[in-house]
Amino acid sequence: QNVTNMNSMFNYCTNLTTVPLFNTSKVINMNNMFQYCTNLTTVPLFDTQNVTNMDYMFNYCTNLTTVPLFDTQNVTNMNSMFNYCTNLTTVPLFNTSKVKNMKYMFYYCPKLITVPLFDTQNVTNMNGMFYVCSNLTELPIFDIRSVTNIKDMITGTQITKITFKNKPANLE
Repeated sequence: QNVTNMNSMFNYCTNLTTVPLFNTSKVINMNNMFQYCTNLTTVPLFDTQNVTNMDYMFNYCTNLTTVPLFDTQNVTNMNSMFNYCTNLTTVPLFNTSKVKNMKYMFYYCPKLITVPLFDTQNVTNMNGMFYVCSNLTELPIFDIRSVTNIKDMITGTQITKITFKNKPANLE
């Protein structure tokens, strides 16, 4: 109950299919928590109110189709959070108001069909965010006022045109 760091806790647990609900109320770091849990199909609604880092949390969880609506109000890093979640079809509307890094967040999630309108006004890096999300046909109008890197954001999607809110003048 006093654990604050769950970095790589289940990393490479390739036979893990589910996890029980346990006390995560004091956890700050969930970096790599389920990385390479290739048979993981579900996760419970953990208490994540204090978590700031979800970097690579579900990286290569290839059998995960969705996740619960975690409390992400304090998260600043979602880099590669769902990288190579090849069966992920939907994600809830996470509170992303403090997130700065969404680089590769959904990299190679070919079954993802929609994404909610995340609060992206503080995000600086969206590089490859939806790279090879081949079933995506459109995105919400993200506010990218703070973004400095948006390279390859929609490469490999079906999106032909994207509209942004508050796009910096120097951003290509």
